[in-house]
Amino acid sequence: MKKLAENIRTIGWSVKLALQINAGVFWLWGTLGIGLSVLPSIALYFNRRTVSILSAFLRTGTGTFGDVLPSVISLGIILTAVGLSKRVNGNFLYFIMYDSYYFGLEEYMMDVVKRIELKTLMDKKYRDEHWSVMGRCGALADFMSSGCLFLTKLTGAVSLLFVAARISWVIFAFSSLYIAAVLVLNILTADRLRWDGRVYNEASRLADYYQESVMEPGAAKELRVYDLGAETLHKWENAYEKVEKIDRQYVKNRQIVAFFSSLVFYIFIAAMMVYCIYQVADGRMSVDVFLMLYACGLSISEVVQVLSSSFQEADRGLYFLNLQRKFVQAVPQTAADWDEGFVPAEADTVFRADNISFSYDGQTEVLHDLTFEIKKGETIALVGVNGSGKTTLVKLLIGLFSPTKGRLSFYGRPYDSRTRGAVIQRVGMFFQDFHIFHATLRENVGFGDIKSLAQIRRIKLAMEKGGADKLPDRFPKGMEQWLLRDVIKDGAMLSGGEKQRVAVSRAHMSDKEILIFDEPAAALDPIAEMKQFHAIREKIEGRTAVLISHRVGFARLADRILVLDAGHLVENGSHDSLMQKNGIYAGFFREQAQWYETEETADE
Repeated sequence: MKKLAENIRTIGWSVKLALQINAGVFWLWGTLGIGLSVLPSIALYFNRRTVSILSAFLRTGTGTFGDVLPSVISLGIILTAVGLSKRVNGNFLYFIMYDSYYFGLEEYMMDVVKRIELKTLMDKKYRDEHWSVMGRCGALADFMSSGCLFLTKLTGAVSLLFVAARISWVIFAFSSLYIAAVLVLNILTADRLRWDGRVYNEASRLADYYQESVMEPGAAKELRVYDLGAETLHKWENAYEKVEKIDRQYVKNRQIVAFFSSLVFYIFIAAMMVYCIYQVADGRMSVDVFLMLYACGLSISEVVQVLSSSFQEADRGLYFLNLQRKFVQAVPQTAADWDEGFVPAEADTVFRADNISFSYDGQTEVLHDLTFEIKKGETIALVGVNGSGKTTLVKLLIGLFSPTKGRLSFYGRPYDSRTRGAVIQRVGMFFQDFHIFHATLRENVGFGDIKSLAQIRRIKLAMEKGGADKLPDRFPKGMEQWLLRDVIKDGAMLSGGEKQRVAVSRAHMSDKEILIFDEPAAALDPIAEMKQFHAIREKIEGRTAVLISHRVGFARLADRILVLDAGHLVENGSHDSLMQKNGIYAGFFREQAQWYETEETADE
């Protein structure tokens, strides 16, 4: 009962979603399909009428060709329509509904994923479930097309049973038992006929890894140097055996169901034929009725075969839709109307942290009792060695994570789903773990302000500030050069420093009131780093800014410096005050001062 209740909930969720995506395609083809499904029953009526007239003519010799001509013409028209209606099969309906429901479900799931908390996405459990449900976005098209076909054929079966009942209750009983037996068989074997992509993907992932490793340059080098070819082949064979086992079991189960479905069909036809022949021989059934019942039986068997296959396809689609529904309803999401209704409570304090702590796993804290504030228009330098918690703190500031303890406020409002959305709307960001998109150089920079994607002059200015202005000169297509080769084989490959310059240029596209740069010069030498920070300082132009680095030479450009050490805020002040304090920051600065001597000399 629990499983049935789950399926009912999923059917309701799926139909509601499908109607939201495109109600017209469902109602059109559902209505048309039901109308076409009763044509075989109407054809039986005209078939019997035609045979009856011909039989009377053969027995009595009375009648004319004109008596049978209307029935023959009507039967021919209906049979032609029946033949055409058979083109409205599962493949046809899937093709018709593909664009609406396949891409519609993909868009829906992508919107859901967009609103998932970053911390949740980092959880392997949710990440694996995400890849599983996103990999079967065709489930809605499967379910709606097969479900539509199942309903239309079920209507056809009911109309054929109605015809059989009017002629022979025995044939009606045989037909009803046949239909019920096939449906029960499919229901009982549904679990065996479902294609569980999660299990299959898990089995094939390892096999694909071993198969593709010989083509991956880094792995291929190790395989050759250490002569691991035979061992890798052995591991691939073992992994692929699991994939083949799943394939074989699936095919075997389908063959078993097909065998028993055929067995039930032959039993049905044999029972019906024996009964009808006995009735004809005993004079209780005329030839025209016999032929009509025989045609009715064949029509029922044809409808039942489609009922069986469409049930299996709809059930497989429903299985994955059930996983998708559970994922959508279980995974934590932020509000859809992020920025709506946010009213700042304070005008001068942008960020305020009161004893905030944070843990990724709920056990080990990476930030401990941080208390600070960042005023509007301030430039803050956030410094510390690698692993001190700088990037984690930034992700809390922009709302990607929530503190596990303490209180974090934005313009005087505590963070909630709306506040975090308001932060995103107001903050321009360069991430340390930035991403280069499979797109053109122009787009990779222009994505920093999507509204300005076609403004070449503004993009070039951002590239100049980000240090990427020389890149177009080395590419044959200049600004329109595609970056990376995973999608397009002649894409350009960039060095680590070039990638960073592109990402920093993207951040320079932003015109938002708050700017955060997380290690924007990590891949650059110290001199280039200072040039980068001077460009950033020019970009700030009185806005609130947070500059983050494990190098401290740039900190002199900031109004105030926050020093993190092992997740603790250990120092807070200007460059001069912290140098006089002679603490951690002063030690960092003296150790790294030699890196900037050339730059300082050049300034002199």
